[in-house]
Amino acid sequence: MNTEIEKEVIGILLNHPEKLEAIPLESDWFGYPEYRMLFEAMRKSISHDLFDVYGKYNQLSKTPLDFSAVKSMRNEFTLVSQLNNDIQLIRKSAYNRQLNSAIAEYQANPFSENEQVLREVLAKNETVESVDNGRLDEAVEELKDSLTHPKPRGISTFKKLDSVLGGGMYGSMLFTIGARPSTGKTAFSVNLAYEALMNDKEVEVDFFTLEMNKQEMLNRFISRMTGVSSSMLRSKANELNDIVKSLIDQSTATLLNSKLRVYDGLETLGEIVQTIRKNASKAKSGKYLAIIDYIGLVKVPNVKDRYIEVGEVTRELKRLTNEFNIPIVALSQLSRGIENRQDKTPLLSDLRESGSIEQDSNVVAFLHRPQKVDSDRVVQLSIRKNREGELADINFTFIGEEMTFKEV
Repeated sequence: MNTEIEKEVIGILLNHPEKLEAIPLESDWFGYPEYRMLFEAMRKSISHDLFDVYGKYNQLSKTPLDFSAVKSMRNEFTLVSQLNNDIQLIRKSAYNRQLNSAIAEYQANPFSENEQVLREVLAKNETVESVDNGRLDEAVEELKDSLTHPKPRGISTFKKLDSVLGGGMYGSMLFTIGARPSTGKTAFSVNLAYEALMNDKEVEVDFFTLEMNKQEMLNRFISRMTGVSSSMLRSKANELNDIVKSLIDQSTATLLNSKLRVYDGLETLGEIVQTIRKNASKAKSGKYLAIIDYIGLVKVPNVKDRYIEVGEVTRELKRLTNEFNIPIVALSQLSRGIENRQDKTPLLSDLRESGSIEQDSNVVAFLHRPQKVDSDRVVQLSIRKNREGELADINFTFIGEEMTFKEV
């Protein structure tokens, strides 16, 4: 069960009671009694006034609920465009509860009547899948809301990058960052995660690393936070002085208290997708980010053609961004052809192995060292595709031994 999704639906309906008669939602789909009773109270309310809904709730439920809690649900701004998707997730969760109950009952009592119940539940699976009717009602409603309410910002990282992206990394964004090896793409993704976590303590970050293990990734995060080189942390940590060791202890405590998760044992597309689905469905709206380092190493079983394999990866990641209204950052290697050109500025055609990367991504950026800048510490993020905004070149100072990117 997912309390945040159910709470989100109640919040949307408190703000948009006109949706009550139009949505395919049943009260018994709610897993949490208080949300089920609030939904019933809204249906029975005539005026849909908050006090009236609260009064109806108290008539229906024996469990007390503070009025301030109901008011808080209404005041938490949630995009109405999320409603159908959230309802579908609630419905799937209700189906899974019913299925698990039927399986458990049949295993405990394998009688023909219990087998029939199980078959009937299994037969419902096809009807649980979402159907898009093609209408624009919710998109129009969201646009109208934006005329009178402030538009929620995306997940904030670097100020200049946030500006180019129109307020940060927004929901439904697949953001691909391409680079040649040893350019600092893993370090840059560590900085993105670090900035997102430090700018908003509620943001959850799932970091999928397919090249390094958790210890190596931890060293890179601690290096970014303390300025101690990751090589020192790896081989000579015992030689650090007590002040630095204390700083490292504080940084590890900060990371443990944050909502960062690092996965180093998931290699297949199915494993990564399943993990994102589980965690994104539980996260608060606008508070989830996934980073994948890197898509060229993600495996798709039973697919031998690498071009097709990468295409499957990017299409599935793009579906996830739309389904859960989340941003996903995917790192990618650029082809070797760039090394043979006199002008080594990356182009969209340099994306390795699949044109689907460019096609499926909302934003494509390249991390490279600009030839016209006389400094080996300047790394440029060149945004060469941006569906929602402008193209741009953002210069960073990259201090490799400290894993630090700073906007110039």
